[in-house]
Amino acid sequence: MMGTVDKKKKEVKGQGLIDLVFSWSLADVMNNVLYKNKVEQIPKTFSSAEHYFRSFIDPLVEETHADLRSKFTTLYYAPVCEIFDVRQHKDFRLPNNFIYNITLRRLSDSEKDEAYEPEVGDLIAFTDVKPKRIDDLNRPKRPYTIAVVQGMKGEGSFKIPVISSKPIVFEKEDGGKRDKLFAVHLTNLTTNIRIWQALHPNLTGDNMKIINSVVKFDPTVEEKCTLCSAEQNMSSHVSSLRESIGTFGMDGSQEAAILNCIITRECHHRNDVKLIWGPPGTGKTKTISSLLFALLRKKGSRTLTCAPTNVAVIGVVKKLLSLLSGKLLYDTYGLGDVVLFGNGERMKIDDHEDLCDVFLDYRVSVLYRCFAPFSGWSSSIVRLIGLLEDPEAEMSIVLCTEGLYTHLPTSFLKLEVVKNMVRVLDLLQTLKTSIHNVHVSNEDLRQALIGKGVTGRTMKSKLCKTRVECLEVLKFLRDEFSVPQFTEYYQIKEFCLQSACLIFCTASSSAKLQSGDMTPFELLIIDEAAQLKECESTIPLQLPGLRHAILVGDEKQLPAMVQSKICENADFGRSLFERLVILGHRKQLLGVQYRMLPSISLFPNKEFYCKQIKDGSNVREKAYGRRFLKGNIFGSYSFIDVTSGKEQFDDRHSRKNMVEVSVIAEIVSKLYKESLASKQKVRVGCLSPYNAQVFAIQQKLGKTYSTDANQEFSVNVRSVDGFQGGEEDVIIISTVRCNGNGSVGFLSNCQRTNVALTRARYCLWILGNSATLLNSGSVWKKLVLDSKNRGCFYNAFEDKNMGQAITSALIELGQLNLLFDMNSPLFQKAKWKVCFSDEFTKSMSKIPDTDICKEVLSLLEKLSTGWRLLHKHEILGNLDGPSSQFLELYDVKEPFKLIWSIDILRENSNEIQVIKIWDILPSSQIFTLVEKLDSIFGNCKVNYMNRCMCKCTEGNTILPMTWPVNTNALSSNDPMHKLASQLAGVSLQDEPGTSKKQYWKRREVHKKGKK
Repeated sequence: MMGTVDKKKKEVKGQGLIDLVFSWSLADVMNNVLYKNKVEQIPKTFSSAEHYFRSFIDPLVEETHADLRSKFTTLYYAPVCEIFDVRQHKDFRLPNNFIYNITLRRLSDSEKDEAYEPEVGDLIAFTDVKPKRIDDLNRPKRPYTIAVVQGMKGEGSFKIPVISSKPIVFEKEDGGKRDKLFAVHLTNLTTNIRIWQALHPNLTGDNMKIINSVVKFDPTVEEKCTLCSAEQNMSSHVSSLRESIGTFGMDGSQEAAILNCIITRECHHRNDVKLIWGPPGTGKTKTISSLLFALLRKKGSRTLTCAPTNVAVIGVVKKLLSLLSGKLLYDTYGLGDVVLFGNGERMKIDDHEDLCDVFLDYRVSVLYRCFAPFSGWSSSIVRLIGLLEDPEAEMSIVLCTEGLYTHLPTSFLKLEVVKNMVRVLDLLQTLKTSIHNVHVSNEDLRQALIGKGVTGRTMKSKLCKTRVECLEVLKFLRDEFSVPQFTEYYQIKEFCLQSACLIFCTASSSAKLQSGDMTPFELLIIDEAAQLKECESTIPLQLPGLRHAILVGDEKQLPAMVQSKICENADFGRSLFERLVILGHRKQLLGVQYRMLPSISLFPNKEFYCKQIKDGSNVREKAYGRRFLKGNIFGSYSFIDVTSGKEQFDDRHSRKNMVEVSVIAEIVSKLYKESLASKQKVRVGCLSPYNAQVFAIQQKLGKTYSTDANQEFSVNVRSVDGFQGGEEDVIIISTVRCNGNGSVGFLSNCQRTNVALTRARYCLWILGNSATLLNSGSVWKKLVLDSKNRGCFYNAFEDKNMGQAITSALIELGQLNLLFDMNSPLFQKAKWKVCFSDEFTKSMSKIPDTDICKEVLSLLEKLSTGWRLLHKHEILGNLDGPSSQFLELYDVKEPFKLIWSIDILRENSNEIQVIKIWDILPSSQIFTLVEKLDSIFGNCKVNYMNRCMCKCTEGNTILPMTWPVNTNALSSNDPMHKLASQLAGVSLQDEPGTSKKQYWKRREVHKKGKK
């Protein structure tokens, strides 16, 4: 593999920012207003390039400070590794150049999977303990030391170079034992260091052309170059270009965008920045890749395509490769003009085998073998010629032909040479086949190869002719083509980057292309440009020789993440794309969406895009829709009201709602079972704005389902911010918020909402508390009202399995009281009003067995609908106190019994029968309750008792009865009216003279008296 240490000597980059970070004390780091008075609002227009760059410097420092402060507050979770040795680097110099080589403790195989290994740019803290809290960093005897990692382990070396804020003390103790020393990962400064460098440029350099064009943008200036327009109107080039674009299968808006970009690239009179506005599903990636395909055909031009994230970059490369598939000569000739570079681990390049042929590190390793002096292409050609001229020579040869024409740029490897390379491979295969088919001695074979004694059209004759032709082609290749004389990995890497036509990387990684001897770029394309901080876009915008830039994005979706509230208020997260839109820069709209069913796209199109987006013909077709579960609640678009949830905070102060987690788990389980039964491939995405909810869903689902989208069933759980640019068949959104005042926090952000609502192809199911969202006054209020108007609003309890999942969640959370309200879904089919005593709710909260709780809830639901047992419980049959004729006992799981009765409740001008739930008790405690109730029921009037005993039957159902209040016949002092208040005050704790033993004694005396 390629060593990671460049042979070139490197200076310490971003030293100014590093020095600032090193200067912060622990108190400085934890001071959240340290830079409050230094950070000013970033303006929309600038007086000069110097003013432009200066405007971002203090916000960048504050953002770095806020990120570090955030990491200090979560030290418990920070990755840690143990240091084995610390030695001064050869460049160590006093008084402040504290450069060291550190060596990590060797790990056992079982430790390696979870081990932390420092990477370039990591900011680490050296401590003598594994810190659990901030105080562990500031121990009196040994306070922490900050350092920045400058390199990584190379081949055969275990040393990692770091630059430290102060000398590192790491001595042996008595007895030969070493001090303990740990490296704690705090954050990575690489991107911020690169931004820092970009903000401190040479203002007179040749790479400031694009920067100068955006510093003082004036929307009144003519956007099209008048000189180019005149030339192009007369050019046949434009018409041929239109024809070639027409073969890509693009819609009108996509074609117009591509044509505009190519015409802009041809302009040499001015430096332009063009905007392509790509709302969700409108084919941004397809448009960019088609543009790049067209540019690749125009040999000689160099284009860099970058994006804020590796995911976005990989998406564009994959789309381009799919367009190139089947269109390249000899399958792969021409791929050498395309280069993808970056951190292979972060890109997870091993998961993308189709990208290997364009990934820089893989390309370098292949070409390194091809360029090798003694085993590569050149020596192989010579040896093969020798073999064919003298068949007795040894046959030990490695041809690198395919590797060369796949990975070398077309500017270096001409088509004529490639044709002969491929011809050689064919001839060698023919030779091999012929040799196997000729059954002669070795001497005869040698004679046949050199042409002795061969006549006519025999197999031997063909063998000889093939050998002669192969020799001719090999000598042509030897004379006409020679590989570059590179022997070092970094030389091959620079050669590939300097020679490629299309280069792909993140905006941050484009800093590696800033070297003075880099071949100039003509065009820059930034995908997801609205998600890239403007200060970060200054890195690729300063590429040497850059003439034009194309920004592709959507300012209606999420901008870049910003840690600092101070920076957020100063517009530090604003993109160049958004600023230019605010200033009135024209943007080319991609106006047709091809992802979402119309029922899904309807609300976001109306709410965020003023109905400017049309639904593509593909999504309008009936065949496009897919149903994954039965029932209207699981249609293409649903708002599912989860009324019984509760907001909670995790230990990182992020919100979660475990009831919604349980509902999601139930829905995913149903989808999985249905997918297995129907053998239908399904990709599911679970989204939430809150990281705590994302983690809770992941924990609940565990490893039951695959996250690989290539599997028959896959589930990906991510935050809304992490899903930008993604799409799935089914999207389930958990909104989390559930409170009485309508507080929804950053959920109200329209950009975040837009991203969440536009990820689904076929089904979008939104979980939330409708009351909270309606009270929020935000875009979510509009969404709930819209779902009600469209008949897409459902209660979670309408689905039996979801209702059971909610019930189980509430039991586990100890929040059953939410279900005892008559407005709860538990009583949505109730015919009876159910009232609960305080003693019952207390008893339920003390029962740890969830099965008992579920059984009780099932009983309550059935009782409320009028269901009854036919016979009284045998325990009540043995009692003859006043309450025995009113009370009912229903068995629950042993040893518990549910005790209830009919009560009379006055509502308005009527008195109605209601169910009164007294308690759930083991059999041994029932008699104490009965004795208490005897003293109450014994004082009731006959009229009250008669009404409690009345029954209205309808089939097998008992219905509550109602009577008008007779104010003349009833006294206000009637016990019937005081019963509720009397019973509410009853304590079921044993009092003197009310124990079970004493009760039974009195009962026996009562029976004897009767006899």
